[in-house]
Amino acid sequence: MGRLTGAHLLVRTLRRHGVERLFGLCGDHVNAIFNACLDEGVAIVDTRHESGATHMADGWARATGRPGVAVVTGGPGHTNALTGLATAWAAGSPVLAISGMHPRGLRDRGALQELDQLALVRPITKWARVVEDPARLGEYAAIAWREAVSGRPGPVHLTVPSDVLEASVDEVEVPAPWRAEPPAAAPAAVEAAVARLAAAERPAVVAGSGVWWAQGWAALQRLVELAALPCFTIGMGRGALSDEHPLCLGYADPVLNPVAAELREADVVLLVGKRIDFRLGYGALFGPAATLVQVDIHASELGRNRPAQIPIHADARVALEQLAEAAARRGGWRERPWVEHLRRVRRSAEEARRADEASDAVPLHPLRVVRAVREAVGPEVTWVIDGGDFAQWCRLGLPARRPGHWIRLGPMGTVGAAIPFGIAAALARPGAPVVILIGDGGMAFHGWELHTALRFGAPVTVVVGNDGGWGMERELQRAFYQRTVGVELGQVRYDRVVAALGGHGERVEAAAELGPALARALASRTVACVDVVTRGVASPLTRHTIARHRLG
Repeated sequence: MGRLTGAHLLVRTLRRHGVERLFGLCGDHVNAIFNACLDEGVAIVDTRHESGATHMADGWARATGRPGVAVVTGGPGHTNALTGLATAWAAGSPVLAISGMHPRGLRDRGALQELDQLALVRPITKWARVVEDPARLGEYAAIAWREAVSGRPGPVHLTVPSDVLEASVDEVEVPAPWRAEPPAAAPAAVEAAVARLAAAERPAVVAGSGVWWAQGWAALQRLVELAALPCFTIGMGRGALSDEHPLCLGYADPVLNPVAAELREADVVLLVGKRIDFRLGYGALFGPAATLVQVDIHASELGRNRPAQIPIHADARVALEQLAEAAARRGGWRERPWVEHLRRVRRSAEEARRADEASDAVPLHPLRVVRAVREAVGPEVTWVIDGGDFAQWCRLGLPARRPGHWIRLGPMGTVGAAIPFGIAAALARPGAPVVILIGDGGMAFHGWELHTALRFGAPVTVVVGNDGGWGMERELQRAFYQRTVGVELGQVRYDRVVAALGGHGERVEAAAELGPALARALASRTVACVDVVTRGVASPLTRHTIARHRLG
């Protein structure tokens, strides 16, 4: 029997679980892992900041549906990574975050960078451990992986002392991947749900992130088509049914999509893989008399904030397949007049924003930028949309056409994370366009990771909506206090920053420049930045927030 280091055992186990690359930043505590990756055939995408590493691992998970792995050193490396973990936790994204730490023998002796790392990560992970025995590193890695993907997915954590990584252990067969069979819905609940949907006059489906993680988009489409059900998507569920499908009514966000406000008139709502949280008005998006059929892998979510008349604890894909089979046995049913009503509302909303999309007035309206971006790429594009006012216009005007090709920040709203998310998506989908849409404020958080993208051949195109400040907060402060403070950034030439890093940069100030600049950026096949001077315009979300505040 041969010997190997604990780090080799750890990395070999990750490789057995399908990990081909990890995201990280080197440091004394984890150099042994980096070294083992060379021998075990795992690539390392080394980032410029530990937060970038965990965000990229999260972005990898969102783009592929498989866990992303981040490796950072202990102490400040560990604390720097926490925001990325919190972002993944809020979004239910499977990330395995590994941090090094000082040797075991120095615990409680005032070692360099000594910190109770587990105490910091426990509130924002599904499962977290310190690995004390080098011979069990493979076992712990396999357990962590199972925890990340079982039930509602989410981040997990291992802290590994440096001497555990460097220790010599017997070479053993590494644990094989394992995943429990996804749970099915109770047959009686399926029949009850289909009966309610069949009898409804105004039924609707809302498909959330659970549909993406369960790979349930084909089952969703089959059910929607068999039962002629209007469908809305949200979160990572965007694109599970294309916005261009005749039965898809777009984003399930009534602030940005007026059609979604009509959900309050639905008499039966099938909610699949989506928490009843702030995005759904804590349940107020649905009328009080509506029958709610709620499908969720996480039983504690059933009926949270709003009672579910038919709660179904099941995997989203499996439940949708069962519902589709039950609908097929009934022979399907005809489209209700309600569906055409929803389409009319959608056409009206599109018409209402057409003038802003067509306007060539300068500074450019954000919707004019959105229109140009939309026209510059095909359906294979992955949109990665940041936070702030500019991003809200992008959420409003860009179509979600394919599963996993619409990536947002999630419930944590971590401004700036779109850049590392987009880089991970570009690495996951080589040759396909990835367009990151971000405000000038967000651009500064992880802009240096574009150097990482250049070094690793991830040709993202970054479109910056540059209004010289924190646009959303500017509008909110002005409305609430009639003055502003701390919101002005001035005009920074982000195109020149990216060009200085070695990428392609262009500045756009007029509408006539937009299309050609975007075409050149996309054709450059490198990291590109199109820095667009935009008008500060309160988005529908900001206007809604102001109106709600004034109403008290």
